[in-house]
Formats: sequence, structure tokens, C-alpha cells
Amino acid sequence: MRRGYTQGKEMIDMQNNGKTMRLGAMTASAILLMLAVCIVPVSAADDVFTDNNQTYAAVANYDGARFDIFGNNTYYFNFSKPTGGLNAIHITDSPSSLDGAVYTNRPASGTLYISDTSTDTQYHDDVILLFAVPNSTEHSNLELTLSVSGYQWVPTGSGNKPVLNGSYYNLSTLSETFENTDFLPGTSSWRPAPLDDYPIYYGQGANEQFKIMLIDLYAGSVNQTNLENSGTVMVEYDLTGYEGAAYFDTYAWNNQSAQGQGISWTNKIIGAGSSGWAIST
Repeated sequence: MRRGYTQGKEMIDMQNNGKTMRLGAMTASAILLMLAVCIVPVSAADDVFTDNNQTYAAVANYDGARFDIFGNNTYYFNFSKPTGGLNAIHITDSPSSLDGAVYTNRPASGTLYISDTSTDTQYHDDVILLFAVPNSTEHSNLELTLSVSGYQWVPTGSGNKPVLNGSYYNLSTLSETFENTDFLPGTSSWRPAPLDDYPIYYGQGANEQFKIMLIDLYAGSVNQTNLENSGTVMVEYDLTGYEGAAYFDTYAWNNQSAQGQGISWTNKIIGAGSSGWAIST
């Protein structure tokens, strides 16, 4: 059961268009059996996401999406630039190292930060965490507890950077435990990004499949080093009931920007400037 929260195929009917068969004296049950065998799904794909861009996905939070624009606890991925949105948001182990890095062999319990180095918006209204485990691992007893701290403000439609002080900082924007049942249906070897087939982690193999969940951290990021933790979102995590590799990625959402409304930023995971967090238990 959940504990400790605050804030809380497409099925396509196919008809048998084959040749009409004279069934003679076959029984009704035999007819039904043959029809069942003839009905084949259009696609065997079991992807978590319908596309890498201009698609929707739901968050796992008990209280749903912080900005539930569509009324179904989903966020819209809107990478309007063909290769944009990969340089502004990072995962780091310290608010004094805002560019982040690729962190491997991290422990099952620890602290990471989501940093913001954007020069256009210089802020993001909300940060969403992606958590993934290989589908090949046993994860039925998995529990991931998150305790999150960061800045919260009411977005405006202007797209201007918020003017913040200490009163906007929340020591507990989220405190919640997530379970195996919170993973999105299906599996995937890729995640939403401005490029096709964007990996979950740095150095990922081509045929790996993952279970994925999205978690709204209920906090925004700001490119302003004189703020608490340099404007980052602090995430304390504790992973139990699970042995194997696990991964964190991050996304950022804005109510209004040059890219419009939606998730238009994620951590880079290919080439120079990459950042990511890999757990090994």
C-alpha cells in the first residue's frame, strides 16, 4: 500500500476477412474456437509511449499532476526544436556543480539534484522525474520513497522568470512511496525526447527493455545561484525490495515559453554534456 504522500492495443477490432468456410456439421464451440484463432492483433508492440514527441503520459503521484491541464493527470511532451531541449536541465550530485555528470553505481539510498542552466527561460515551472528498471529484473516488491525540496510558485502566462525569495522554498514538496503498480503499462527501450529512440541511460544496449514511471516533483527549477541549493530541486530517494540496476532521468515543464506549453526539456544522455543517475544494488 502507498504510504507517506503529500498533495497528494488501443484495441482495434479485427474481423476475419478470409475466405468463407463451409463448416458443415462442426459444432458451435468449434466455430468460435476457429474465429478466436483467426483474430490477430494489428501490432505486437508494447511501448509505454505512443511517440517520442507530441504525446501524453501520466504521472504516478497519488495526488496526480501538479498542473493537470487536461484533467487526466498527464503532461504533454512538446519538443518543438528538432534537437533542442537537451542542454538546460541536468542531474547532479551537488548544487555547486550545475552541469551535472553521468553518475554510475550509485547506492540504493541517496540524494540527487535537478539543476537548471537554461539561458532563454532561466527557469522551469515544474520538474518531472523518470524512474526506470530493466524489465528482465524482478521488481514486484519494489518500493521507491522520494522526499523532495524546492521552489514553488504560481506560473504566469508571460513566460518571465519568477522573482523568488525564501518564502517560495518548500522543504517538502513531495513525500511519497511508489510501487511496482505505479509503472506505466508496457515496456520501452526509449523515452520521449527531441530525437527518435532516445535512451534511458548513458551507454544503453540496443535491445534493453524497461518498466517506466513518471513522478511529478511538485517543484520548479531556477537558474539563479543565490537561491537555496542554487535553485535546484533536491531529491532524496530510498529504493527497497529490489535488486538490480535502476535509472533516473528528468524532464521540465513550462506553462509558457518560446516552445509553448508543455515538457520541452530533458537531460542529455548522448555525447558531451550528458547527465544521468544509475543505481546498482
